[in-house]
Amino acid sequence: MGKNLQRLTTDYKELLKRYSMEKNFIQKRNSTGVTTFPVIQDAWLFNKNIKIVDYPENEYRLPGIVANNFNELFKSFSSAKIYNSINVRVDDWYMSGDSTTFTIITGRTNYYKSLVTNRAIDYALAEGISVRELLECGPFIHSLKTSSLSNHLGFNGFVESADGKIALIFRKKGMSIGEETYSNSVTASLKIKYALNESYLFTKDGLMNAIIEEINDELGIPFKTLITKNNEPIQLIAAYRDVLEGGKPQLLFYAKTEMTSEQITYAFNSKNTKINCNEKPLAATESMITDGNFIYWIALEDLLKCDVFPNKFVHDGKDFTMLPSAAACIVMLQEFKNKR
Repeated sequence: MGKNLQRLTTDYKELLKRYSMEKNFIQKRNSTGVTTFPVIQDAWLFNKNIKIVDYPENEYRLPGIVANNFNELFKSFSSAKIYNSINVRVDDWYMSGDSTTFTIITGRTNYYKSLVTNRAIDYALAEGISVRELLECGPFIHSLKTSSLSNHLGFNGFVESADGKIALIFRKKGMSIGEETYSNSVTASLKIKYALNESYLFTKDGLMNAIIEEINDELGIPFKTLITKNNEPIQLIAAYRDVLEGGKPQLLFYAKTEMTSEQITYAFNSKNTKINCNEKPLAATESMITDGNFIYWIALEDLLKCDVFPNKFVHDGKDFTMLPSAAACIVMLQEFKNKR
């Protein structure tokens, strides 16, 4: 038999079996029964204080087995549009004893290191052995403090338009993950160009700014149109770990804008069709800057009632393919709104 060249498994039931000792998998009661997702919710973050303790000198090093097979693992992304950059790594995170403060301990890694660990964790190396088998074999996921993976910080989020709709994005072919599936309004790694202060430190303000800038980059929604609540334009909902990517740390957020769905669609399409504010074509060499091909709009009240599964959500009798992390975010949004 040939080697399995799949970077990430699609057998989500097997993932749940592998990590059978995990206790905080996200679950949802659908019309067909209770569904479990290979996503671990570590904390609810709304109405919590966020404390970031940053150690930029702490640089992640690849385990020897991964470093020795770097070229083979990296070649599995030959068809993806990727470039390297410094990323913020989550070295640990935890809720305080009184459950009022969520602390994030951070260092540094880079995107290529995450590709060959978190994002190629099921790619078969010599004799069919994968990074998952070597470094995250189960029956539980290592804590972030003891994890051997790159674990760069990412975030998913939902943006609600002025007319009460949620933007879902169909991702382009050539993405390093989730290509040609539906995702949340924004799905991104944290960009340090937006997140570090003048001393190159990662802060809470930097986190918020990175999310705000990504909303603008991906959807064309300027900061000035975001609606503030308790003086914050961004609501952090949850901290979770994506088991598909070996326990990669993610944050979930929610935001509202004064722009209508029609205005956002125009701004989004203008980016994708290389049209500037004067409606003149941009240079042919300028690359497209969004991850998505198009926006699928769904009324918030409808999204909150949808059946959701690890590989899809269902709306108007139609299946919309998703990765487990994106699908679990819908479940967390549903629970968040029900708690409010």
